[in-house]
Amino acid sequence: MATPDSPQLPLSGVRVLALENFVAGPTASMLLADWGAEVLKLEPAGGDSYRGFPPIETSDEGTSSVWFTRLNRGKKSALLDIGTEDDRARFLELIRSVDVIVQNLRPGALGRLGLDYARLHEINPRLIQVSISGFGQPDVAPGPYTAMPAFDLIGQAMSGIAYTSGQEGDPPAPVGFPLIDTAAGDWAATATLLALFQRERTGLGQHIDVSMFDVGMHLNEYAIGAYGWTGKAPARGRLPSSAPFELVRARDGYVAVAVSGEPIFARFCTVIGRPELVDDPRLANGTLRSQAMDTILLPIIQEWTGGRDVDEVLEALGAAGVPSSRVQTVGDLFADPHVAARRMIVDVPDPVLGAVRVAGNPLKSTGFPALDPQPAPQLGAHSDLIDSWLGDATAGPNDKATAS
Repeated sequence: MATPDSPQLPLSGVRVLALENFVAGPTASMLLADWGAEVLKLEPAGGDSYRGFPPIETSDEGTSSVWFTRLNRGKKSALLDIGTEDDRARFLELIRSVDVIVQNLRPGALGRLGLDYARLHEINPRLIQVSISGFGQPDVAPGPYTAMPAFDLIGQAMSGIAYTSGQEGDPPAPVGFPLIDTAAGDWAATATLLALFQRERTGLGQHIDVSMFDVGMHLNEYAIGAYGWTGKAPARGRLPSSAPFELVRARDGYVAVAVSGEPIFARFCTVIGRPELVDDPRLANGTLRSQAMDTILLPIIQEWTGGRDVDEVLEALGAAGVPSSRVQTVGDLFADPHVAARRMIVDVPDPVLGAVRVAGNPLKSTGFPALDPQPAPQLGAHSDLIDSWLGDATAGPNDKATAS
């Protein structure tokens, strides 16, 4: 946990302005805040749209939404509406003293307000802007879809993920959570670190363009790679080069069995009492086994697992060094001792809600302290910070950026 004598967090001293809404932008800036950046979330009077998503509770301490709290820990909030002329002028002064802008407004929205990156770069050449959108930024790498609006579902649909997940013969099946939104936020945080590192070498900032469509294709790279070589999409819900790579039913639940490579397959066959399968030419490699899952392998495997409890299956496979696990529900994670040991569910304190249990930061290190979750901000609670940062800006263009 972070204490006064803990190693300094890696982004301590880095100032980030967040012009963001919903998931992707807030995920990126939240990670930067976890790693020590001072993140000031600039919000119009209504605030981030997630502030209005129930469950919402109100007390003398303010108003809090669980959905907003889950993605905005450790930030500060100031009221600033760049849609108004006066606030735009303040924003332009403010960027003199910041290092990074994270934004996921519609592509071109800042440009239409006269706040395109070229203008911001003139004011602060060290400024890094990380822009997240559905299909990219018009001034970085435009394409036919650049102006299209998008949410996570659009990214999953367009990138082929909805036709990669699910099972053969079923309608397209998007993953039931904002996979691409979250991954785009992760990539935006990574991009920020790359740009900060490059700025140490060049002294200059840059505009980084993170597209949900691009991120979705990256996530779907296995299927894309398979199609690129064979001209055929792999069977949905199944890897074309490794098998059995399957969720199978046991007597009291489900087990994940992950066999990749011939030595593991040989051990697996021994465990289930069918060593002769190793020499079956129809199962000679992972590609053939994947093609034979429904007709040959799956009935054999289900016969063996179906007569045993999950714990029995896992004990036998584990003893043979076959990768396997129980298939956990989300509820199971809250009682999982490894989750607790790795602090992957953390309590974010909140003055209204008390505490909100959320997924923790996945990075662990010997070089900086463990995450000590800080509250998400009440709307506009740190608006006076704008004047403080503006005071730094009047000391001279880029003084703060140079110092950091």
